[in-house]
This record gives sequence, structure tokens and C-alpha cells, in this order.
Amino acid sequence: MQQVTSYIAGNGVLAVSRLICLGMLAGLSATDLKYRRISGSMLMLGTALSAGYVLWAGSVHIRPALGGLLVGLAFVLVSRVTREQLGYGDSWLLCILGAYLGTWNLLALLCTAWMAAALAATAVLAARRCGRGTALPMVPFITAGYVVMWAGEILS
Repeated sequence: MQQVTSYIAGNGVLAVSRLICLGMLAGLSATDLKYRRISGSMLMLGTALSAGYVLWAGSVHIRPALGGLLVGLAFVLVSRVTREQLGYGDSWLLCILGAYLGTWNLLALLCTAWMAAALAATAVLAARRCGRGTALPMVPFITAGYVVMWAGEILS
């Protein structure tokens, strides 16, 4: 608890922006689970907030933001090539997170998200609740990856 308190005290604006991001991801996760869709208006708001954060952070954050954005754009291409096996909303969200978090934090988040998705898919298949062609919503796993990435940031 003391680490969290000192993190918030030492990183006020960053901590607030991380909390806002977590709240948005939680809302998008609920929507993705229930409707299998992501709100375009929430994604537009996220785009505006991410751009505002990058502009506020200035030149310190530009290169990592561009790198993260490029990683997200690679997923837009994946969405196109796979005919939305990974939805465009998921890819747009990865662009937003890439610009906000930077390249390395986004890649750490993605590794955790994919591991969580693989474990969930294995559990669902083992329980015979779904078949191999069943699609799982990705945003809840992205949110889990974000929580793990942020926890690592706080504890380091």
C-alpha cells in the first residue's frame, strides 16, 4: 500500500491518467463482453485523451508514442488481412494504448493479454463450453494486461 501511495504522490498526473484509462478499459470490457462490440464514441474519446496526454507530455513522450502507434497500426493491418478475426475496434484501441503507453509498455501489455486469452481459451475448450471456432472478446484480456503492466510500473 505504501508503494501505491508513494507512486501516486510522485506521479500525480500520470497516476490520474492511468486511473482514467483503467476506467475506460473496464467500460469497454463490459461492452465487449455483453455485445461483442466496442463503442465508437468511447474510442473517439480515448483517441482525444491519448493525443492530449502525448501533447501534454511533450517531446519526452513523442518517440515512444509514435512507436506504440505503429504497433497499433500493424494490428489494423492484421484486422484487414484476417477479415476482422481481430476486430477493427480492438485494433483502434491498441493504437490508442500504443500512443498513450509507448512501444514497450504496449508490448508488455499485449504479451500478458495474449497469455490470459490463451489460458481462457484452453479452459473454455477443456470444459467443452465452446468449439474451436468460437471467438472470445479481446478487450477484457487487454484490460487484464493493462492492470498487470501498471502493477509492474507501480512496484518497480
